[in-house]
Amino acid sequence: MGYLYLFIALLFGYLVGSVNLSIVVTRYIGKFDIRTRGSGNAGGTNVARTMGAAWGISVIIVEIAKGFAAGLLAKYLFPGDVFGIGEVGAVISGCVAVFGCMLGNRFPCFHGFKGGKGVTTCAAVMGVLDWRILLVLVVVFLTVFFISRMVSLASMIASVGMPISTAFIYRDSPFWWVLVIITLLMCLLLIFNHKSNIKRIISGTENKFNFGKKK
Repeated sequence: MGYLYLFIALLFGYLVGSVNLSIVVTRYIGKFDIRTRGSGNAGGTNVARTMGAAWGISVIIVEIAKGFAAGLLAKYLFPGDVFGIGEVGAVISGCVAVFGCMLGNRFPCFHGFKGGKGVTTCAAVMGVLDWRILLVLVVVFLTVFFISRMVSLASMIASVGMPISTAFIYRDSPFWWVLVIITLLMCLLLIFNHKSNIKRIISGTENKFNFGKKK
């Protein structure tokens, strides 16, 4: 039953993540497809770039809340404790659900399997794991962002902190390495999703975001 719960949590998270709010907001309110404007990414940053900061920030906040809610629901409704380790086992279900959200955000079945990069979903999984980890990653993200003005660079550097912080916080818990593997997979997927950004960063052509301007 434990493995079945994990599968259900993954599927549940994927379906929730497939409802990409960036695409929904721009399609039904902005009357355009976010994937054809700005950077072409179906994410909150590009919504802010094309529709203004208020819309972009709203999408980011709701996306994080959506992923966090999916993780919490999976944690309590589908506790796939396959190792018999109690509370940490339930957290694994939550993380699996948020990982599913990330896959859904990147490959949304409701939007032609072309979505965003899953940055906000990573924030959600940290919230499900431990608020201290989330706080550290937010500080890292904001520090790198305000120095570089590049959301992509800040997101990638912050994501590296996910498995590191998880390993530190859960080092004394049984099967802590399972959580580290899940967060490491999310980190690698997020970095892979930013491969075009990495090329632009290396060439010095990456966009630097300014909340005060609307393209």
